Amino acid sequence: MELDRRNFLKGAGVTAMGAVAAATLGACAPSGDAGKKDVETPVSADGEEYLTAESMKRKWSFEIPPEPIAEGDIAETIEADVIVVGAGTAGLMTANSAAEEGKNVVIVSASTKPTSRGGSNNAVFCKAFEEQGYPRVPVSQYQKEIFCQMHKVDQRKWYQHYNNSETAMNWTIDLMEKAGYSIDIEIGTPDEEDSLYLQRTAAVGWNLNGQEPPEENMEVVTGKMQPLLVYELARHLTEDLGGAIYYKNVAEQLVREGDNTGRVTAVICKREDGTYAKYVGKNAIVLATGDFSGDRDMMRCFCPETADFVDPKVYDSEPDYDQGFKYGGIYKGQGQKMGLWVGAAWQKSFPNCTMGSYWAPGPRNLYTNHLGLLLDRDGQRYMNEDCIGPMAAENIMLLPEKKAYAIWDAGYAKHEAVSGDWTVDSMMTGEEAIAAAVAGWTKTAEGNGQTYVMGDTIEEVIEKLGLPKETIETVNRYNELAEKGVDEDFHKDPQHLHKIEEGPFFGEMCETFGFLTVLGGLNTNVHMQVCDADDKPLPGLYNVGTMVGDMFSGTYTFMIEGANYGMTCITFGYLTGKYIAENE
Repeated sequence: MELDRRNFLKGAGVTAMGAVAAATLGACAPSGDAGKKDVETPVSADGEEYLTAESMKRKWSFEIPPEPIAEGDIAETIEADVIVVGAGTAGLMTANSAAEEGKNVVIVSASTKPTSRGGSNNAVFCKAFEEQGYPRVPVSQYQKEIFCQMHKVDQRKWYQHYNNSETAMNWTIDLMEKAGYSIDIEIGTPDEEDSLYLQRTAAVGWNLNGQEPPEENMEVVTGKMQPLLVYELARHLTEDLGGAIYYKNVAEQLVREGDNTGRVTAVICKREDGTYAKYVGKNAIVLATGDFSGDRDMMRCFCPETADFVDPKVYDSEPDYDQGFKYGGIYKGQGQKMGLWVGAAWQKSFPNCTMGSYWAPGPRNLYTNHLGLLLDRDGQRYMNEDCIGPMAAENIMLLPEKKAYAIWDAGYAKHEAVSGDWTVDSMMTGEEAIAAAVAGWTKTAEGNGQTYVMGDTIEEVIEKLGLPKETIETVNRYNELAEKGVDEDFHKDPQHLHKIEEGPFFGEMCETFGFLTVLGGLNTNVHMQVCDADDKPLPGLYNVGTMVGDMFSGTYTFMIEGANYGMTCITFGYLTGKYIAENE
């Protein structure tokens, strides 16, 4: 059950347990003046009042803890060495890792089954890379990503992954191959070796290998095969390692001893029948509850620039805890809230990183941007088009009305590879593939006719797109530069500079942001311990997966294939289980 606004207001007289990090002062209220009455009135993002300098001092609704669940309301207490909250990739990896070290592990999950989205899992190197002839990813690729995120990330975590991902991934591959699955390698987006936007092949996926899927009607496509992994992790934990999973348990509160100054010892969950159960972890409680994109106030506070791209239905309804791959947002940040209520601080980097972007208009190859001519609403060119798609989306965020347009010709596929998939076979090259590309564009234009158009002349395409007639001058200028072989305006690599001259001609307009999830949350150290504002660990409390703080910042570029799954879920889940077993 989601804690709604009325439940938060019950705790209006209680001092919040977690202060928002100082880095978020531009968007969120600090928790310093807790003695003032107005400070204890929660601020909401629902338009009830204007945000003023005075109201900035108030707490947000999610900072204020609800009334504690009374011991008398708890119908059952279940004990284990380790309690993991969440049955996604990160929670299941942690549980399996700890159980293999002899720990008694229990997972509690709001879902009805193991959950996952997508299926790209990053590794620096692994046995599958070696067997299929792919090289070790150089450290420079990760250093480039840290640079792209303005160094506003915890480098200790990044190098923890770099130094340990091979071990963690090989363990995972062994598990999957023993279960009869085969291993896919997801190719990177082709580019020159010295390209700033090179995406190297670095992601592992899973394949049925002729088996029946573990879930009826499961989508069996490369890049979305993570259900195979989570189902096998759940099976391995419960059948081979003696662990247990309690589904339909919605975590509502953590228990921290000593009046919220001691050890975090338990989590209280509401079960399907409405009763409460208390799950006591003698060694540790591990939060793996996913993102907070479904909470309007948290998004306004920690990720304001993309808060409006979340589907309003996600904000206004109960979360679907079984949700698979879907755009629009996911969960309500329950793990992050529970951490704040017992004294955790928020991550230092602001704003939180969004996974998702505008996919620029026009044909692309995997994660590339469209490499032809891109225009704004006024028919003007606005960028060097040679870029990776999610980073190019940052330019669209700055455009008038956030609308981007592409104009290209039938000859585009002669010059640039075109694909919409992650598999080698889908690469389009040669005359037959070029013809298939043009046929595909034609079919799309005939079925759309508004945002995706075609015409016998460039002027016809401009008119159908609703662009100014003067746009033809921009196209002519682009063709002039292509004729010279030198982009004097935006200095695009000449290999991607080609005249738009071979009919039919095509155009597309994009104004849709594909919001997937928001990353980060609680202040987290390199051992995945949840920390307070002084960077001191809260004894007994860990978190893994999407909610790990200070792992990503700015733009989730996708240049590190499968970064979130590979780093925060596979590698950190594996390491955290071992760390707890050895140190708690």
